[in-house]
Order: sequence, then C-alpha cells, then structure tokens
Amino acid sequence: MAIYPTKAWVNYEAILKSIGEKRAVADSDSRFLSAIGLVDGDGSLTESGTKYFTAKFVQRDEDSARAALQAILIDYPAVGVICQFLSGVPNADKGNAESILRNQGMGDGLTDRSLGSLLTLMSTTGVIRYSKGTIEVLIHPAQMETVPASVFVSRATPFGNRAWLRRILRECDGFIYWLDKHFLPIALENLWEVADGRQIAEIRIISLKLQQNSGRKALRDYHDLVAELAHKSISIEWRAIDSKLIRDTHDRWIIGSSTARNVPDVGTIYSGNHSELNRSDQAVELRALFEGYWASATPIDQ
Repeated sequence: MAIYPTKAWVNYEAILKSIGEKRAVADSDSRFLSAIGLVDGDGSLTESGTKYFTAKFVQRDEDSARAALQAILIDYPAVGVICQFLSGVPNADKGNAESILRNQGMGDGLTDRSLGSLLTLMSTTGVIRYSKGTIEVLIHPAQMETVPASVFVSRATPFGNRAWLRRILRECDGFIYWLDKHFLPIALENLWEVADGRQIAEIRIISLKLQQNSGRKALRDYHDLVAELAHKSISIEWRAIDSKLIRDTHDRWIIGSSTARNVPDVGTIYSGNHSELNRSDQAVELRALFEGYWASATPIDQ
C-alpha cells in the first residue's frame, strides 16, 4: 500500500530536523518520511535521511538537499508509477495521475489533497513540472542510466514491459541466474539480446518441466542458444526442478553477482497483467537459495 503525504513538505522538513536533532517526534508524523526511506523503523534517520539532513540543515546546501530528495523520490513506487506512465503524455493532468495510481492498486489513502501534496513535492524536486493541474514529467525513467527500484508491468505498455525486462537482465554482472517455475522459451530471445561476454560468463535457468517449455521446438531453440553463446564465452544451462522441492517458493528472481530483482513470471510480463519488477537487497541470500535449488535440479533436456 502506498503512503501519501498528508501535509506540505515544509512541515515534514521540520519533523526531519527534529529527528536529526534527537528531539521527540510522534510516530504518525514521520510515517511518510519512513515510507520514502528517510526514517527507519526505529524512528532514526536512515543513511539517505542523514545525507538530506546534513545538506539541508548543517551545510545549508539547497542544491545538494534537493538532489538527495529527488533521488529518494524517484525510487518511491507512487512516484515511479506517475513518471513511468505519464512520461511523454501530452496534456497529462492530476486526473491522469489519480487514474493510473488507482489502476495500479495504489488507491488506498489517496485523496485529492494527498495527491496534490505529492505532485507539489515532485515538482519542487524537479521530477515533474506541475502547474495549474498540468503535469510534465521531467525525469523519464526509460532515459535514466539505472533501472528504477520498481518497474511496473501493464497491458498498456506491452513493448515497454519487454524492454524493461531486457534492461534488468543487462544490469546483471558476472552471471545471470533466473528462477521462474513457469519459464517460457520466448524469454531465451531476451537472453540472446543482452548476452555480452565482457559482462557475464554464465547463465543459469531453473523452472519446472512443463509441456510448453520442453517440447521439440523449445529444446531446439535452447540448444541453438547454447551453441551461439559459446562463441561469446558464455555458458548457459537450463535445469528443471521437481515441484515438490520448490513448493514453498512462490517468487521469481533474476540474480546477478551484485544485483537481484523479484520479478513476475515470463507469461505475466508478456501478457501485461499488472505486476512489478522490484529491486531486492537480498542478492547474496537469493544466490545461496538459487544454488541450493540448482543442486537438486536436472537438465531440462534430460
């Protein structure tokens, strides 16, 4: 559930200043600050919160404070939805923003006032230009150097869904480990598009063995990709695991040596059913879990 601001940013700044100065603050006052990552669960400043506090109240460097807050907001899901879906849309307005937030399941707690406060904050930090109800997105997610923390899948963006998947695969370094119980051969094309032997040396896929991913054509495409990537010094192996051994795991992951994403299954990405591709901070733990499953899996063509 998205948390929206209930007051102007200047009031939140006062709360943030009090927290930084170790003064008492009511938990309810810092709820939005916690949601965007400036305050932790103990009511203390996070690393990002400390960076903003220092720039704003110690160094009095308004430009650095604004840049720090902008970076935090870009990774906030409600902001990401607005930027991703309204980027480049002519004559977008507050009504469009409300519709897309509700469409993406972020309507709880959303009011005209809270949305106005969020849009004003986004405008103040240079994420959008917001004037007389009209919205112009200034930071286009697709043009950012790094993939946002949350990427949203929608039937309205079929091309974008696949493009984001390629970018997420491309952000992996060292290797690509992909766990998707319902992995489909159509995704092999995405791996072919991003495979770069200067960046990765190995690709591993774990799925269940299903009729739609283990037929003659699917295996032929897989073997063709194995042979082609070998010329780039990239090994690729696809293994199937018994459903009983993975029944407690419902998530799907794409994992690199220093990155990880919680992703929907390939079919959801290609169909555009509402979902998210979210950054995870558990790359090390997910890699260990993946390797445990890998040891119990067998080649898909066996």
